[in-house]
Amino acid sequence: MHTNFIFALFVGMIVPLQAPLNAFVARSLGSPLWATLVSLSVSVMATVPLLMLFRVSAPELGNLGQVPWYGWLGGLCGVVFVASSVILAPKIGIANFAVLAIAGQMIGALVLDHFGFFGLSVKPINLFKVLGVAVMLGGILLVQYGNRVSS
Repeated sequence: MHTNFIFALFVGMIVPLQAPLNAFVARSLGSPLWATLVSLSVSVMATVPLLMLFRVSAPELGNLGQVPWYGWLGGLCGVVFVASSVILAPKIGIANFAVLAIAGQMIGALVLDHFGFFGLSVKPINLFKVLGVAVMLGGILLVQYGNRVSS
């Protein structure tokens, strides 16, 4: 299997850690929004040493004006995801949150690929992709059924 696929699988395995760890911070600080700020601040503090380690040159500040307005929404997406995971995962469970978030990502990704939004290359939706998402949605139902069986 390709190394990038294995790395992506590993990254996927650590994502579910984010919600319960941030929920712990939220309980400690009394607010999911404070936990979101802490989480994203740690992200910044972890990124700065990586920039230095890999000797990434500073961007031209003049280029900031060339970023289209929607380019800035990526950070907002991060806030929505982190805050939502802090709020929802403790209520619906980590597995439920993860599977629903992944299914949502797949549906959104198919739409982005199909239309080539934001300069992406067009990768049309086809029957196999739709079936893949349908199987994922079936998996969501199985996870939900598993919750009822074990209760």
